[in-house]
Amino acid sequence: MKKLLVFTLISLMAAPVFAAQPVKFVVTEDISYDDNIYLKKKAYGEKKDSFISTTRVGADYKGRIPGSSLNLKAGALVGYNAYTEKPGKNNYWDALGVAEIANKSVKLGDRLLYTSDPANSSMTERFKRMSNTAYASYQTSHEKLISFGLAVEDIFDRYFDGEVDYLNRNRFNAGAQVFYNFNTKTNLFAEYTFSDIVYQKNTVNNSVGHQVGVGINGQVAPKVTGTAKATYAMRDYSHDKEGASNHPDLFGYYAALTWKATSRDTVKLSGERKMEETFYGANRYFADTLIALTGTHKFNKKLSASLLLGWEDMTYSREVAGTKRHDTLYTVRPQVDYLFKEWLMAGVWYQYRTRTSNTDWAEYDNNKAGIFVKAMF
Repeated sequence: MKKLLVFTLISLMAAPVFAAQPVKFVVTEDISYDDNIYLKKKAYGEKKDSFISTTRVGADYKGRIPGSSLNLKAGALVGYNAYTEKPGKNNYWDALGVAEIANKSVKLGDRLLYTSDPANSSMTERFKRMSNTAYASYQTSHEKLISFGLAVEDIFDRYFDGEVDYLNRNRFNAGAQVFYNFNTKTNLFAEYTFSDIVYQKNTVNNSVGHQVGVGINGQVAPKVTGTAKATYAMRDYSHDKEGASNHPDLFGYYAALTWKATSRDTVKLSGERKMEETFYGANRYFADTLIALTGTHKFNKKLSASLLLGWEDMTYSREVAGTKRHDTLYTVRPQVDYLFKEWLMAGVWYQYRTRTSNTDWAEYDNNKAGIFVKAMF
């Protein structure tokens, strides 16, 4: 409820700006075929295919708040996913609302998501859930050699199906940063983040965490921008759990880098290694390591193509039935887009995903392909 109030407040602040400025609208229609909608292994007899129609309507705004240095970004997107396989079970709505007020020093925002998609890659079942993230940050200066920053974030996850309401939780993060500014575009930084995770029902997984990190941000090379950092995280769980450690730690990283190789070629690298919450046996978390590489090439002003390569490793530290579970997920997704007019785009795409595991029931293969049309007004 607290985050809903924040989202409402930001929306109300944006209302008078919307009245004076144009709003951009978008409508998309995607028709796809999925050969394994439940992400199950064929041997278990649950592998089902379906055609899917995904229709989304949205609006967004970007502009300056009159009489201030603050910029406003706000948007909303609503979609309906219709399946030919058991539509009463599989059809679902999704929605996304975002709002942010920011300038060079201050950032305040909120992101509200409603969906049935799983929250992370270790899960395959779809359940209706809401996730809301409210955040704020402040940096003293980008011009001075040394500057300081503060950041807070509050994440609330709620599942509407009683079967999985044990996943309902709230996570609060608060941190401080020190920046060494080479110039207005690049800085080195060191940071500390405190986190508090509270589950509504499964309090055995409640914890307090501490994370330190060092990295670089901004223009990290002549044609490369983004953020890269190394991290070390520790957690203290407030309740004992048989077979589980109360004080785990993990070395990790975070990267979000964009290389503008040429005027027509762009490469994006993203990655993260972190603790991801779980209730699998005696495990309280698994070490989640992700790397994604996306390349985009523009043949001309109208035709472009992209390729996504993804790899994810999920390692569990505690045995279940004599086995320490270890999953690896691979993703390949090519896509071709064609811009008919400034307001009309269409494209085709294909996606292959496979998860290998030493836990037999967790494995699956999945092929999806689709065509889409996108109109922007």
